Amino acid sequence: MVNKSVLFLENVYFEVFSIELTTREFSCACEWRWYTEGKIPFEFRPRHAMITMHIWFLHKRLLIDTVDPHLALLVQEELFDILWNDTRARIRAEGVNELTVNKHLKDVQQLTFLHLTHYDHAFQEFANDDGKRFEELAGAIWIHVLNRDEEAYNDQLKRLAAYVEYQYVNLMHGVPDDYFWEGRVPWGDIPVFTDMKDNDGKALDDPVTEVEGLESLPEPWVKTLTDAGSPYYWNTDTNTTSWKKPTL
Repeated sequence: MVNKSVLFLENVYFEVFSIELTTREFSCACEWRWYTEGKIPFEFRPRHAMITMHIWFLHKRLLIDTVDPHLALLVQEELFDILWNDTRARIRAEGVNELTVNKHLKDVQQLTFLHLTHYDHAFQEFANDDGKRFEELAGAIWIHVLNRDEEAYNDQLKRLAAYVEYQYVNLMHGVPDDYFWEGRVPWGDIPVFTDMKDNDGKALDDPVTEVEGLESLPEPWVKTLTDAGSPYYWNTDTNTTSWKKPTL
């Protein structure tokens, strides 16, 4: 019979580990530069797509784990549970009728799985064709992150696709097992967007510095939501929380 204390410690470990990883994912996906310099719309669907993108990186790494495949499976399940709970809170924060929250969640889940499988398709179908894989990734980003925006910049799509390529290789091959299982994922820098050009080759205007609803916070503070969708602030180093926005 398996020692109950061992099972308890394992459960505690993977829950803490999942929360730690997911917090880093959400923080990376919500980095303000995506929505200012990167010109990604700060709206529900693009923001969710950026979170989905980063969850996919972790999902792929956990699939190939050889240190503890059983624990990796448990972490994956917890990871998606945390994602759906967070998604539900973000839906509520949009002010929708409470009776429609679960319907909206189901719609978002369907879009999320389409997004995830699009990345899978790009890397599986074009594993040996760098050019076609890159085009497929750019297409996935155009559909799921930029919501098929006909005025999207090719330069923007290329930089985002290159970011997905880099982070995939980084997570799959560049992060040592001990770093990963300690939750210390060394995410690479987000793309440099300051010198982007439009589709005619002309330099874009200066990046947007202020976006409605987007808050710049001092590290290591992150903005998060209660289950009811109310915002509060969490210091990920000290594990303290505050209803009041921390000052820079």
